[in-house]
Amino acid sequence: MIHTFSFYVNGVNNQDLQQLFTLNNINLNQFTYIKAAVEKLNQRLKQKLNQALVISSIIFNCDNDWTVKCKVDVTKLLSRGTIKETDYHEVERILRTFFDQYCGSAEYFDQHVLTRIDYKYDICIPSATDRKLLFFLFEKYTSLYRFKVKVKWGKDENGKPLKYETSQYHKNNSVQIIVYDKEAERRANNEIILPYERNILRYELRLHNQHLNSMKREDSKGHSQSKKLSVYFVDSMWEYYMKKNILSIFRLGDFYKVYEAKKVVKNSSYTRNRKEKLIKFLTTVSKGTIDTPKKHMSAPTYRQIIKDLESIDVNPVLIPKNRKDFPPYFKNPFQI
Repeated sequence: MIHTFSFYVNGVNNQDLQQLFTLNNINLNQFTYIKAAVEKLNQRLKQKLNQALVISSIIFNCDNDWTVKCKVDVTKLLSRGTIKETDYHEVERILRTFFDQYCGSAEYFDQHVLTRIDYKYDICIPSATDRKLLFFLFEKYTSLYRFKVKVKWGKDENGKPLKYETSQYHKNNSVQIIVYDKEAERRANNEIILPYERNILRYELRLHNQHLNSMKREDSKGHSQSKKLSVYFVDSMWEYYMKKNILSIFRLGDFYKVYEAKKVVKNSSYTRNRKEKLIKFLTTVSKGTIDTPKKHMSAPTYRQIIKDLESIDVNPVLIPKNRKDFPPYFKNPFQI
């Protein structure tokens, strides 16, 4: 359900801030810049909280108090990969204990303001070949949807171009979607693969502060949605966001090679004319990407064909017929 989230609390007084550092054996007066002190603080907190909570920054306010910004990894906090709505109270309890122990008052958590939340959907795919197939097929999906741009390339540690072979990004300024091989990510970062991360393909949806702010708006463009963790730590909210964002790019329906897909279409209850249009659409996509047919048809027609294919459980993206290392059929792992 949830992977990580970020938040801040305002109004931390000087005495309580000093206590946060003192209880972690840090003399704040020895540091010229607060950033250096925060780095030292995080080194100490890693040893106590299983690297689950990081202080992102501490900012002095004109009211002579402080803002403390935090990031929490829920999977590390609870030491497991499966997170449910019922886990919220345990997460809140741990964070309240943290503020009570280190900042003098659990009530600081009551003032928290959410600035980012990362939802996740983990699927166990034991075969590395199957994961390779999926990322190959993902290349055929749309390059732009609702201002979310597909990112195929990044940069390595030397600043040179690096193609993402085991991940795919779609992002804009407020929402980011990433699908990635969790084991491959750990290996690339020289990190330990935790038991609940083995063979995992992860769909992750990152809601940034700009989106959370827009949802908080009380006018016609918003939803009057509070920026509290409890509001977003809900199964129905997770399901709404995942379906709305993930399924708009990574389509429903199982994957077939062209011959198998044609058989499914021909055996459907559609009219002969409709079947021919669906097969033509699939053939066009197989020669390009899922965006290629848009050049030859209206947007409503395009959407209807996608819907028709999904209704007979056929993904519009086909497995290449000339790839002998790929199976003729592969069940779509995304099932919400």
